Amino acid sequence: MSLLVPVHEAPRAGYQPEVDGLRAVAVMAVLFFHAGFTVFGGGFTGVDVFFVISGYLITRILIDNCQAGSFSFARFMARRIARLYPALLLTLVLCLALGFLVFSPGDYIALAESTIYAFFSISNIKFWLGAGYFDTSSETNPLLHTWSLGVEQQFYLVWPFIVYGTCRLNARWLPWVLALTGLLSLLASQWYTQVDPSANYFLTPFRVFEFAIGGLLVFAVRRFVLANIWQELIMLAGLALLAWGGVVFDKTTAFPGFNGLVPAFGAALCIFASGARYTGWLLRNRWVVFIGLISYSVYLIHWPLIVFYKYYIYRPLMPVEQWALVIVPLFLGYAMYVLVENRFRRMNLSSWYFKEILQRSGVVAVVLLPAFFILTQNGMPFRMNTQFSQHTFDSPRFHEEQYGGAGYGMGSQTLGDPRALFHEAVFLGDSYARQFAYGLDRVLAGQGVKIDTSFEDGCFFGPGYTRILDGIARQDCQDRLDYALHTAFTNRIPLIYAISFRNYQNTLGTTDGERVRLTDDAYLRFLQANFDAIHERIGLDNKLIIIGTPPGAGSQAGLSSCVDRPAYLPLTCARYLTLPREKGNAWHINQMLAEYARSRFNVIFIDPYDILCGEQLCQTMQAGRFLYSDGTHLSRDGSLLVSQEMVTALLREWGFAPDTE
Repeated sequence: MSLLVPVHEAPRAGYQPEVDGLRAVAVMAVLFFHAGFTVFGGGFTGVDVFFVISGYLITRILIDNCQAGSFSFARFMARRIARLYPALLLTLVLCLALGFLVFSPGDYIALAESTIYAFFSISNIKFWLGAGYFDTSSETNPLLHTWSLGVEQQFYLVWPFIVYGTCRLNARWLPWVLALTGLLSLLASQWYTQVDPSANYFLTPFRVFEFAIGGLLVFAVRRFVLANIWQELIMLAGLALLAWGGVVFDKTTAFPGFNGLVPAFGAALCIFASGARYTGWLLRNRWVVFIGLISYSVYLIHWPLIVFYKYYIYRPLMPVEQWALVIVPLFLGYAMYVLVENRFRRMNLSSWYFKEILQRSGVVAVVLLPAFFILTQNGMPFRMNTQFSQHTFDSPRFHEEQYGGAGYGMGSQTLGDPRALFHEAVFLGDSYARQFAYGLDRVLAGQGVKIDTSFEDGCFFGPGYTRILDGIARQDCQDRLDYALHTAFTNRIPLIYAISFRNYQNTLGTTDGERVRLTDDAYLRFLQANFDAIHERIGLDNKLIIIGTPPGAGSQAGLSSCVDRPAYLPLTCARYLTLPREKGNAWHINQMLAEYARSRFNVIFIDPYDILCGEQLCQTMQAGRFLYSDGTHLSRDGSLLVSQEMVTALLREWGFAPDTE
């Protein structure tokens, strides 16, 4: 028996090793993407390749069963469950066990909820409903990747009725029905790129066109036989499309919609030309086919491994760790494939004797009972360590309630003393500006001063430039900029500007939707030119006040993932709760902004590092109080601390004598 390709795979009638090779390409794209290799910014398109493959194989099975008169929906679903669920259930149990050891109560609750949704194959609906600007589930939810399994299972529930029902009426209609179904799904998906991008990404109706492309491929493969030279060219074209989607696309790409056709057609062309003598070897060689055979188990295990590892170390990944998180899932996936997936994939679920009922009930209980118990016990807070004097207990709620901008909305509002006659400035920015609202409101009120605001979360602000989100230029960002510029210019008051400078380098675009791609050095020059343009718009004799980015809590997962975690394993995260200045968020950008301000007239730079850091180390807690509500945003305590120092500097620039009483 070969180690690389199990012999039972080869004899299957109609088996195409190239399809398994294509699975390998898909899962490796996802692995590199999730491990943080920026060159694979579109590695998420590997999931779309899986959808096309499923559409192709499932449609072929259904057509063959219909023609043989042997179709049974119950038998069909039993086989799908036997194929997918054993490895999935093991993944769920392992995640709950690891979560008990390392997760904070709040994150453990989220994991338990996700476990229940994943068990019933509706986690895609959960993640659609839970998506939002402050959603950090990608950092702390080991089951986020199960959304695609939900889509697959929902496809299995509907597709047999479309195929079998059409075959019963008139088999010749089937290609047209599949084409029409796919076309309607594609048009709806393209429409929803602007209506609800999150629903468009997660929900099954907007993915049906990818399955339909796979279904139509069955007819193309059976009808057309091309000369080898054409198959070689088609295979190259398919591989080129897959590479294009994996490298050129990124999180700013409107997806799926028409862009989803790139990986879908790429996968379809590769399957169609799988007989190519030379280029086909790229997908049928033993190593690639081996990875394809274990791809499902690799996919299941890779994301929990990445999440738990990053959660535990509480710091960004180093390059060697990124490579390890690509390689290790292959070994773990092979073990899961041999011990679970391949062992149980052909079990007979139509047998319901007393022994089978007990076994299956026990398996369900092992997954669902712990999940419900975790929810009823509020995440088991007894597990929390005793090293820290303050705990959040519920990290999502803590951020929601303790974020420095909580209670302060987007748009224009007054911060400070409402009885003051005039606004002394207008504050423009995203959530990194709004985080100062709590502190500024109180400190300014104590000084008898007020300012206006122009807040919009997730926005870059620049004349002619904005943020590209899901392929669309954000007009709301431009509206907020226009308001702030007009207010500052007409009232002759300073403009205060604060955003998450580091986060917009790869999401910039012009106001007409054209992407702007910049290297690190070019981005720094762009920021300087952008400030020059803003300063001209408000008048060079007016003051432009730039507030830098705070150093952050050292991890995107937030302070609670450290201070609330159990102490069953060493609390290595504690060493990162004070971080060196140069390791803080946007340290180098802040240095550039300070130099820029020194080189310009009437430009002032206020650096939160000077308030939150000593000569070498930056603090994330003070007197046992959290300075951050999540990994990057200031809490109310942090907002108040920074604002007290910041207002002193602002009043000095505005010609006020600070009231120190």
